[in-house]
Amino acid sequence: MIDEKWEALKEELHRKFKVEDEHFEDLVMQTGDGPVVQGQAEIIIFSAKGGSASGGELPFSKIKLVRESKPVVLDKKMIYSHQQGKSARTEYKFSETEKSYKIKAYKWDDYNDDWKEIDAAGFGH
Repeated sequence: MIDEKWEALKEELHRKFKVEDEHFEDLVMQTGDGPVVQGQAEIIIFSAKGGSASGGELPFSKIKLVRESKPVVLDKKMIYSHQQGKSARTEYKFSETEKSYKIKAYKWDDYNDDWKEIDAAGFGH
């Protein structure tokens, strides 16, 4: 999702629902060299109940949208070691200018007191 559409979606959420939290988090990946920041996630949590009269009511209590922003992978190189006890490792080359975006949606599960990912295949139905 391009930045302009994401900003429009955020404005719509602020207009129709009560936004409870909005923040950024680093996306950290464990590597052989230790943890490395691979991108950033923008997180919006909003109450789905009690929305505006223009169709803002949803059957879930809370929704969390996460927009992950990561650099595009340009090259992937497998480095093998022929020494006993050494494992293979993967090196990635990332773009400094291009980014890829992924949006995930979660609903709050009151029974388990945790977030449950909403299957994207069900959005079209």
